[in-house]
Amino acid sequence: LFQTPGRGGSQSSDSDSSATPGNAVDVNNEGSSEGFICPLCMKSHGSAEELFKHYEAVHNSGIDSTRGGEGHLSPERDEVSLLRQEVQDLQASLKEERWYSEELKKELEKLQGQRQQDSKSDGLTTATSTESLERQLEEIQVENFNIKQMKDLFEQKAAQLATEIVDLKSKYDEEISLREGAEQKLTNLRQELQKERSTVEDLKTELLQRPGVEDVAVLKKELVQVQTLMDKMTLERERESEKLKDECKHLQAEQANSEATINQLRAELAKGPQEVAVYVQELQKLQSSVKELEQKNQSLTEKLLKKEQDYTQLEEKHNEVSVSKKNVQASFHQKDLDCQQLQAKLSAAEASIQRLQTELGEKGEASQKLKEELSEVETKYQHLKAECKQLQQQREEKEQHGLQLQSELSQLHSKLLETERQLGEAHGRLKEQRQLSSEKLMDKEQQVADLQLKLSRAEEQVKEKAANSTELQHQLEKAKQQHQEQQTLQQNTTAKLREAQNDLEQVLRQIGDKDQKIQNLEALLQKSKDNISLLEKEREDLYAKIQAGEGETAVLNQLQEKNHALQIQVTQLTEKLKNQSESHKQAQENLHEQVQEQKAHLRAAQDRVLSLETNITELTSQLNESKEKVSQLDVQVKAKTELLLSAEASKAAQRADLQNHLDTAQHALQDKQQELNKVSAQLDQVTAKLNDKQEYCTQLEANLKEYKEKCLSLEQKNEELEGQLKKLEGDVLDAKTSKDQALQELQQQRNQSTELDLRTAELSKQLEAAREAMYNAQLDLQKKSEALDQANQQISKQEAEKASLKQNLEKSNQDTSKQLKELDCKMQAATLELQQVKLEKDTLLKDLTDTKDKLSKSSESFKKRKEELEKEIKKGKAAMAEMEKSCQELKHQLQIQTESVAKERNELKNSLEKKEGISKQLSIDLDSARAQVLEMQGLLKDKEKSEQHLQGKLRELKESFEQKKKHSETLQAELKTALLEKAELENKLQQQSILSAQELNAEKGKLADLQKAYDKHKENMEKLQLDLYGKESELLATRQDLKVLE
Repeated sequence: LFQTPGRGGSQSSDSDSSATPGNAVDVNNEGSSEGFICPLCMKSHGSAEELFKHYEAVHNSGIDSTRGGEGHLSPERDEVSLLRQEVQDLQASLKEERWYSEELKKELEKLQGQRQQDSKSDGLTTATSTESLERQLEEIQVENFNIKQMKDLFEQKAAQLATEIVDLKSKYDEEISLREGAEQKLTNLRQELQKERSTVEDLKTELLQRPGVEDVAVLKKELVQVQTLMDKMTLERERESEKLKDECKHLQAEQANSEATINQLRAELAKGPQEVAVYVQELQKLQSSVKELEQKNQSLTEKLLKKEQDYTQLEEKHNEVSVSKKNVQASFHQKDLDCQQLQAKLSAAEASIQRLQTELGEKGEASQKLKEELSEVETKYQHLKAECKQLQQQREEKEQHGLQLQSELSQLHSKLLETERQLGEAHGRLKEQRQLSSEKLMDKEQQVADLQLKLSRAEEQVKEKAANSTELQHQLEKAKQQHQEQQTLQQNTTAKLREAQNDLEQVLRQIGDKDQKIQNLEALLQKSKDNISLLEKEREDLYAKIQAGEGETAVLNQLQEKNHALQIQVTQLTEKLKNQSESHKQAQENLHEQVQEQKAHLRAAQDRVLSLETNITELTSQLNESKEKVSQLDVQVKAKTELLLSAEASKAAQRADLQNHLDTAQHALQDKQQELNKVSAQLDQVTAKLNDKQEYCTQLEANLKEYKEKCLSLEQKNEELEGQLKKLEGDVLDAKTSKDQALQELQQQRNQSTELDLRTAELSKQLEAAREAMYNAQLDLQKKSEALDQANQQISKQEAEKASLKQNLEKSNQDTSKQLKELDCKMQAATLELQQVKLEKDTLLKDLTDTKDKLSKSSESFKKRKEELEKEIKKGKAAMAEMEKSCQELKHQLQIQTESVAKERNELKNSLEKKEGISKQLSIDLDSARAQVLEMQGLLKDKEKSEQHLQGKLRELKESFEQKKKHSETLQAELKTALLEKAELENKLQQQSILSAQELNAEKGKLADLQKAYDKHKENMEKLQLDLYGKESELLATRQDLKVLE
């Protein structure tokens, strides 16, 4: 929901506007909720920063799970970022206008107080001055009204864009999660390829062993499953490729937006150094987000390793169950059938493996392209850093220029103070003379009779005073003429100000038009949201159709059409945004030209002030009667100038300290970049270790091949023995007289079997020396050998059932040999996995210790920096307090002087107004220093956040370590359960070998039915294979079409 927050007390009834389209709320009334409102939990906050903190703390954790699939369906929301940047610019301008309006109010109050004092003292010049001041008051009130309207509009826009920034953050997190999911799927595909290679090798070994009919059926089913898996994998890869392309497009759009924002930032940096600090904070936030993403990538790789181990364990269990089923089914059917079909299927499987390898190569190329794009993004990031450094240099040059201007203003201020003091002294002398004359007149009225001689003298003194008064009247007339000239100048300036107000009204109209455009864009955004909801519904329907296997080509066509329509919309919206940005730039250039013109007018006014100062110096040259008092005043002026110089020196020291802080922050950024390089080196080491492990796996595969060759040689020997047994059976059937010879041959064969048992015992002893876990399996083998001896004794007694029992014994021998081999392979794999788990555990422990050391060091350094910054802030506050005290003293002295110079203030109003402008500039400098202190406090808060984030990472590492411990314990438990299941399977096999002789006769009739069903399944399988090949060809055709369209 887009809800615009309101500000209590800052909105008026004239600025009431209609609600934003969609689900927005009208908040221009006085009873609306104050602050910035969270769109998820509807809580109000005092500022945008508090809203961001609340969102990251409360809602950021659930966004990855709830909105996993929306990132690739909403590309048109990228234009919101441009609107957000514009609103940030408007917020900065709002702050400046608020400050100017407050300053104007203060000046109005001062002017009103001065007017009241002037009206009491002088009644002649008040009429003209009050009219001009009333005009200025009206103009200032109009300006304040316009500024209030602008402030209300900007606050509404700021609230809307704060909510939109929160939504965009969530989308950014979703895109990161999608990218990580794609990487996980790539690793899973590689693992599945390795597994399929192992299954192909197992199939080759089974071909050499010549499995039965039902083994062939099971293998067919497994091949069908493999083919279905292959088809699913191809579909998933295509989807992943499409997702990656969409992500690339999103990244390109974001890159274009970032370039636009960089251009805007360059234009806005000319406004002042305050915005530069904001952008530095934003860069620090971006760097912190990059670090967080890297840490998330590391945690996800660890989770992937855990999932791979679990997957291998499940595959081993599945293989054990399938082997047991195959052995049970192989005991009821004949051998040496359908070997050619298996070979054909093996060739098909090899062809599918080659396809998978080619597809893996293509995906490897895609991953390389993504890496190249990441390198390009890093280079762009470095360019941005270089540009930031250039901007900082420009800021330093502007600060030096500001220092020069402040020094010039201080000199002008000292000159004005000197003139005011001299005028005050002259007025004091005049008052003293009048008082003396009044006293003398009273004395003369009382002593008229006694002091007639003194009257003549007093008359002469009166004449001298009259001459002085005539001179003063001439001076007053000159001052009046100058005042009239200044009034004409003021009228000219007011006319120029009215022209500037007209220009401002035009700008306000343009801003209103832009607001209407923004509302239209918001309506378009809501329409796009509705379209997104419809697309999500259609996507669910399409997923249902895909799961049902219906309309794959129709789905692909629909997706292509929708992608084309979305691209057209994106191009239209980008063109609109370009037009709006050009109009904004033109308006900014016009405003900049107006500001330069006003600066030229101000410089002309300063030149006039200098001319007036020269006139004042000429007046003071006529009033140089009391040189002794002037010398004292000079001494006082020197003392105060020294105080001013000391204050300026303290300001310069504070600025140097702030520059040192900036340098330390830059050094910290460089340190963090070095840490990032170290992390990348560690990643390279990990990849090297993975390559070593792959080489080790290849060596293990070679050893397995050697063992398989040995097994084949032993099987050949067994086949030779079987041929001899068949010959003996033929001799027994031909003539009963050769029974004794056959029994002797059987005894020889038993001896050979006993020798084989001895060999197997030796091999089992070697296995016991290597693995203690195989001891139970050897005991089971000995029990089975005893059971075989008993079965041989029963063969000698039961000559009629000799053939069937021999077949059963041979099958049981083969099953036991297969089980032994499989158990050996499983135990080897389990031991290897345990060793790998131990190695990983050791490496994780080392990494934990390293990270703990690094965190402790970083926390100590952060604490030290924090303490230093607090000390510097305290020093700055003390210096600010001293400056404020000195300013208060100066203001008190100025008030005393203004009371003494109340009669002649009308003549020197223009000079006083210029002095007030100088004091405004001094207050601006004070406010800038306070803003710098606030920025330092913000940096401290950011560092505290980084410390909290590092602590959270420590907790995550501890949790992952505990999870790995639990995983190793579960692996040990599963190994124990596997051994128990093996023992149970061997017992079951013994029982089934006893019952197999009884069930053979009953299942011979079932064999015919099974063969018929097998033939039917064969036909169905062939049809399904044909359908699958047709679908694969169709998919390849659709892929090519998609590539052509892209």
